[in-house]
Order: sequence, then C-alpha cells, then structure tokens
Amino acid sequence: MVTKNTILSKKDAELLEDVVVRYGRTVNIDDLYKVFGKTYNVHETRKRVSFLSRTGWLQRIKKGLYTVVTDVGELNTFNLSLFSLARTLNKESYISFENALQYHGMFDQMLASVAAVTYKRARKYRLQNTEAKFYHIKKEFYFGFTREKADNAMVNIAKKEKALLDILYFSADTYHSGMVWEKLSEHRNMIDFSKLISYALKFNLKVIRQTGFFLDLLDVDTKKLHEKVKGKNSYSRMSSSASKFNAKWRLYFDSAVIK
Repeated sequence: MVTKNTILSKKDAELLEDVVVRYGRTVNIDDLYKVFGKTYNVHETRKRVSFLSRTGWLQRIKKGLYTVVTDVGELNTFNLSLFSLARTLNKESYISFENALQYHGMFDQMLASVAAVTYKRARKYRLQNTEAKFYHIKKEFYFGFTREKADNAMVNIAKKEKALLDILYFSADTYHSGMVWEKLSEHRNMIDFSKLISYALKFNLKVIRQTGFFLDLLDVDTKKLHEKVKGKNSYSRMSSSASKFNAKWRLYFDSAVIK
C-alpha cells in the first residue's frame, strides 16, 4: 500500500490495505464500515469514507460500491478492468458481442467499453471514460457462456458462437450483420458450426434466417435450420435498408454485407 501521498494518512493506508486483504479491491459500503468501524465511530467512519472517495483512494462505481486504489499513480484514472467492471456491476450477466470475440481472438480493434447480456434490467453505466452497457435478454436466451479467468478475475464470457448470435439478435443493421459474416468466413476454422446451429435454433426466426443464409454461403449443412423456418409466411430483414430477397430463408438482405 502506498503511503507517501500526504493526503493519505498511515492509519487510513493500513485500513485500506486491510479492506483489500479481507474483501478484495471491489467493496461495498458495508465492507468499508466493518473495517473502518474498528478504529473510528460511525460519524468518523462516514467522514473518512467520504474523504477517501473525494481524494480518489476510493473510486465510486455506483451507489454504495467502490474500487480501492492501491497505487498513488492511479488516483486520477479508473483502473478497474472492463471485464471486472461488468462482473462487479452485475454478477447475473456474461460478456458478449465484440468484447467476447476479442477474448476469443476474433476481434482486434481497441475497445473502450464493455457490453454484457443479462436477464435482469438493461442498464448503462458511465465511469470517467469507460462505459458498461447491459442488454436485457429473455431468460430462455441466457445461455452459451462459460466462466473464464480474465484480468485476474473469474468472469462469464460468451462462447464465440453465442457472441455472434447475440450480435444478430440485438443489432439489425448492415454494419453488425457484415461483421458477423466477416467473422464466420474469416474464422471458420475456429467456429463449431454444430454448436452455432444448435444455439441458433433456440433463437427467433430473424436470427435463424440470417444464420442459415450465411451458412449456405459457407457450404455448411443448414437442413436443421431450414426445417425451423420452412412453411412460415413471414419474412425478416437483415437491416432496414435491405432490398434483395432470398426466397429460401424469406430474408431481405443487403448485398454489400456479403462482399
């Protein structure tokens, strides 16, 4: 624990160190009161926690939840990793979309935010220059993830196949459909197509149709997917501007997506 900074007393440094040892770097207000309450009374504890929050040694994540700073050089930065942030904000969630694809080595662009899926209420949090967004999904679609070690913590991360389907489910635009096609075609050796199909069959017709359309282009057997949509008179759109029609899948698509 750093004690050189004049705004942090030796006593507070020792107490914060005790907090980290007992509860880790992410703590709630009750954890802080338990440790600080051994040295200060309730009023003094409230003042110390408020002071340490103002001076940056306790970084507020949301009401009643903090991350403890252990390095004076990190006082002015939010130093909780994106994955740890998502896990801290909502334990009933899993990392998905581009964040999960990046974890699996299928997305190489820099990401300054984290997106996760939850069956609880959709929420968005903004902490300094970091954003955490939680997308609500029906509980029957809450599957397809594993518990993985990332950023020195255990977090739920979507399997690559589920991350691709989540993108199709939540995003109806040319960019995201094009991204899914790009990942399917460029990383086909990394994808378990049997798993992708079994997952897709649990989704709605829009996702099934797009998945089948893409897999036809890759010469993957789509019989199971087609049986699910055969005889349906409805149709789906890959995006609002999609104008070309695929009769087999009853899907309007944009030819620019598959170039």
